[in-house]
Amino acid sequence: MDTKKIYELHYLSSEFYKKYSSSEYPEIEHKAQRPYIVLLIKVDNNTFALPLRTNIKHSSCYKFQYSSRPTDSITGIDFTKAVIVNEESYIGEAAEIDNKEYVELNDRIAFIVSKFRTYIRGYYTYVSGKANEYQAKRYKFTTLKYFHNELGISK
Repeated sequence: MDTKKIYELHYLSSEFYKKYSSSEYPEIEHKAQRPYIVLLIKVDNNTFALPLRTNIKHSSCYKFQYSSRPTDSITGIDFTKAVIVNEESYIGEAAEIDNKEYVELNDRIAFIVSKFRTYIRGYYTYVSGKANEYQAKRYKFTTLKYFHNELGISK
């Protein structure tokens, strides 16, 4: 990832999907015909890829307020399906998004990163067994469970 920019937009590579197959990693989003655009950000020592989705129905995300896309659903950045892509070969080609979403992303990136950091901290609480029932629900379908090594979580 370019060190001058706080984020980038890409697709994940075929190498990533070979390593993280849907049969072995069912919570990771796989759409071969229409791959997800991901927001790449660095948090601590990891590069995270957060998918942009068009139908988000939960609160563990950032929901775009503005979009030019013709959709009645809520578009946003889904924290629950974040993956770690520290291997350069896992990052595919650059991607572009709707112009209104792009402007909003640029304006709100610091807030989005902060909100995602809070989500990660909550995951550490959840894994340690200190989360209440409501907090635990947020992590039921998270993809972070596949990246304990990278997150420094021992089994």
